[in-house]
Amino acid sequence: MTERFATGKSPYHFTDSGLDYVYLSGIAYFKCRNGHRLADIPAVEQLMELIARDVVEKPAALTGPEIKFLRKRLSKKAVDFAKEIGLEPETLSRIENSKRQAKESTDKLIRLYYAVSSGDPVLLKELQTALVDLLTRWTETQSKKKLMAKVTDNAWETEAVA
Repeated sequence: MTERFATGKSPYHFTDSGLDYVYLSGIAYFKCRNGHRLADIPAVEQLMELIARDVVEKPAALTGPEIKFLRKRLSKKAVDFAKEIGLEPETLSRIENSKRQAKESTDKLIRLYYAVSSGDPVLLKELQTALVDLLTRWTETQSKKKLMAKVTDNAWETEAVA
């Protein structure tokens, strides 16, 4: 076995996350003669939480492996997770195996479900802030809205007002 140190220029490919794009630096790892690599990863739970947070907050659509990663982080069986987010288990399987793309509404629901179910304090705070902002903007637009009613031939109807 040969000991190595992962750096920014030569990072360790962390395939155990289940995501093929996660690389680590600042850790020691060992390369065996048979090609296997064993890493000494400190604070694994914190690392996995950080990866999950990054997945939930990314602007692009979730991929199948990312959805599977989030589900596994919640320790949910596929059948139970599918039921809880309103999908057939077969549909979730196709999505997780990249044979089908999740609908935008499903993607958003999975992110929201993960944020609430995981109890991640950072995600919960961001969710709370976003929700307050959304409700404030909604309330402001509602209070500025005018309702115009017009009577014609003794019958009332509403008119659109900008």
